[in-house]
Amino acid sequence: MTRRAIILVWLVSSGCARPVPGTTPPPTSAGASLDPSAWGSTHAGTSPPDFVRGDECLFCHRSTVGVTWKDTSHGAAVRHREDAPALAASLQADPSLARVAADVEYFLGSRNRVRVMKQTGAGKFALLDARAELDGRGGVTRWIPIMLSWDAERFANRCAGCHATGVDPATKTFSAFGLDCYSCHGDVSLDHTKDRSLVWWSAARRNERAFEAVQAMTSICAQCHMRGGRSKSTGLPYPSTFIAGDNLFKDFNVDFARADDPALNPGDRHVFRNVRDVALHGADTPICTTCHRIHAQSSDRHRFLPRTAICADCHQFEGTAVRTAPYVVNSPLCEYEGVRSGR
Repeated sequence: MTRRAIILVWLVSSGCARPVPGTTPPPTSAGASLDPSAWGSTHAGTSPPDFVRGDECLFCHRSTVGVTWKDTSHGAAVRHREDAPALAASLQADPSLARVAADVEYFLGSRNRVRVMKQTGAGKFALLDARAELDGRGGVTRWIPIMLSWDAERFANRCAGCHATGVDPATKTFSAFGLDCYSCHGDVSLDHTKDRSLVWWSAARRNERAFEAVQAMTSICAQCHMRGGRSKSTGLPYPSTFIAGDNLFKDFNVDFARADDPALNPGDRHVFRNVRDVALHGADTPICTTCHRIHAQSSDRHRFLPRTAICADCHQFEGTAVRTAPYVVNSPLCEYEGVRSGR
């Protein structure tokens, strides 16, 4: 089979080239919409379950997921100091940070800005107001020291839902720092060794086109990537005890009109548009993993993008070339602003 034929087969099978028939209701007419909270269940307001931890998952998955996860943006959501030696060295070498450098235990983020933290108790981090600007390749261009004051509540009130696992809505303490397997794959039964459909995003689940399966998988990604929403039950800017398989929108309130807001940067607007198409209009393709390979963080699928409207949110097409359009990356919630260069 030729390279061109392989690409065409992938586009068709992934749903990029055409809609895939299934049990999903057809997209609603212009101006009409579904109720995104009408299906499924929620765990909002409850304590997180005693889930199977990533260390246990790696007993079987160490030679696949284990070798790539730590190098992905999701895997680097929060890193211990010893797992980020280049950042630690840069921090230590900056004279303006000398009086706090030894106290730093964790780094938050990996792509646009990096913040530093220390543990203040079980499931609690204090966040330093200093931050690092990155050069787009993970290197530090400069540290912005500000007042060098520690905030004991900011991580819990703004960051924990997407940079920690198993956050208790009552105490705002987390069960594990960073993103554990549970964040995306759910409260996995040990019986999944006999039935892989028990695990969200397993091969047995990710190609499902049933209405609730598509909606549930979209909710998993949207729990963190739809920045700007709020939990109805806690008022926090992240979901309350979301477990993969839940309907995010039973508790998490978002303004889908932002999908058409030209002031929103193209990356975030792209997320809003895709989730809106699924949650409000019943689309079953594309979903996030149509283009994004999470464990490997590969860009392979982006090299052969179909030329559709949603792709043009972030990409410019010139002849046979596909380039990422330059745009400003900003997030009031995450407290950063910068420029992502096109390529």
